[in-house]
Amino acid sequence: MCGIAGIHYKHEVDGAVLDHAAHHFGASLHHRGPDAFGFHRTPRAVYANLRLAIVDREGGRQPIYDATGRRGIVYNGEVYNHAELRQELQGGHAFHTHTDTEVVLATVLAQDNAGLARLNGMFGLCVWNDSDGSFVLARDRFGMKPLYVYEDAHCIAFASELRTLLGLPGLNHALDPVGFQDLLAYRYNLAPHTLFRHIRKLPAGHLLRFDGQTARVQAFADLRITPQETALSEPELLDQLDSLLTGAVRSQLMGEVPIGLLLSGGLDSSAIAAYVHRAGARLKAYSIGFPEVNEFVYSRAVAQRFGLDYTEVMLTQQELRSGMDAVLRQLDEPIADPACFALSRLCQDIRREVTVVLSGEGGDELFAGYGHHALALQPGLQGDAAFAQFFQRSASNLEANDWLRDKAQPLQHLRWRSQFDDAPSLLAGMQQFELHTWLPENLMMKADKVLMAHSLEGRFPLLDQPLFDFAAALPQACKLPRADSSKHLLRQLLKRHLPAEVVDRRKMGFTVPPAFFLQTLQPRLREAVQ
Repeated sequence: MCGIAGIHYKHEVDGAVLDHAAHHFGASLHHRGPDAFGFHRTPRAVYANLRLAIVDREGGRQPIYDATGRRGIVYNGEVYNHAELRQELQGGHAFHTHTDTEVVLATVLAQDNAGLARLNGMFGLCVWNDSDGSFVLARDRFGMKPLYVYEDAHCIAFASELRTLLGLPGLNHALDPVGFQDLLAYRYNLAPHTLFRHIRKLPAGHLLRFDGQTARVQAFADLRITPQETALSEPELLDQLDSLLTGAVRSQLMGEVPIGLLLSGGLDSSAIAAYVHRAGARLKAYSIGFPEVNEFVYSRAVAQRFGLDYTEVMLTQQELRSGMDAVLRQLDEPIADPACFALSRLCQDIRREVTVVLSGEGGDELFAGYGHHALALQPGLQGDAAFAQFFQRSASNLEANDWLRDKAQPLQHLRWRSQFDDAPSLLAGMQQFELHTWLPENLMMKADKVLMAHSLEGRFPLLDQPLFDFAAALPQACKLPRADSSKHLLRQLLKRHLPAEVVDRRKMGFTVPPAFFLQTLQPRLREAVQ
């Protein structure tokens, strides 16, 4: 788990410029990789890595090169099927480390786009070839790791964080009206746009191929919900899901550092706790809440059931307000999700004891756990009317258009609507839209930026690739047979493992009452607009 950055000039450049860039990369991304800094430099380019050492702590320093020394990789992430991929490649490849990084490099060089699609995990990476000055950037299919790209007539640069690119000298910082439209409509930015016209986010499941002068972006993987009829009984499907959850959690317990668990008391994080227990791992578990509102009664019940070393953090309104500016800096780009403040406070305590935390993101997206998914049960709802109701009932700003000064501005914030329209059912459309918008650019972005600000790696077992493939093919009745029975199959399975009060409770979600901080912000906002 790391931070990466690089810059390639399209013309001759003084070596001091590259030295400055390398130094800037190391300083601006230090929190993402405090254990080691390495870079590769050519007459026109520099590629850098800041490493948080998790796997092969002694031998895994980056960059890592192929046998010729002309091709190499800087990489941010974890690939959980690296052992299987290594075994396939060993006949024709001599490995020199035990890292997944070296396996990722060999897989990409051997299989190109198809190799990227085989990586089960999270990553932002750059693989370069000094022979022709080309490189490939890629972001994992769920968008768990961010990757920003700047390009103009003089250079192309990339980084794990937006602020790293903004700190390079001579770059064009012109603002992007489409990025602002995204922010007003969703409270975050959808890839590929940011708030800056010349800086783009690589969309999840996409790669950028640079040939030395021009760049081209294309998809290497896509997330499709493809419900299929099945001859299997519910008990047989439950056994399949049980096996997949067992494998997903076991694979993400790898590493040479202490691992913890974010335990909210909700169904998804409690599921991970159950399967961690079945794997025989003894993890520390952490929960956070406010005196006024929390879910401790449920997280305590789960912790007691599995004998977890459990810690509760109580966050006061004053603590939340006093840490607000620091958290906004950690986010790197605007994400108006109040849960980030509590998450950052919790990370302060977690980082004293562990380096990796498992978390439950993805369960609602895969198994249909949001309240608005019940729209799929309304007869006759389709087309524009269906999308309008879904868009209004999901986490969007209903008054976004009122804030747009230029009413002639095209509705670019709906550019991912094809994911909704092309799906085979209304429920599948809602899930596909969320998998390409809300999941990568809010949930994953928030988790990456806040956790990495504290030098913590987050892992998300429910976003394991085989588990997604299984969930994507489930018939709707296995997810949402009735409006009051969301995540049906997952819930039925967890009745085997969890207390009834956890399995049967209504979805709450992590709650941070906006009044906690809006009153504090009011004078600052008034001053800003005067």
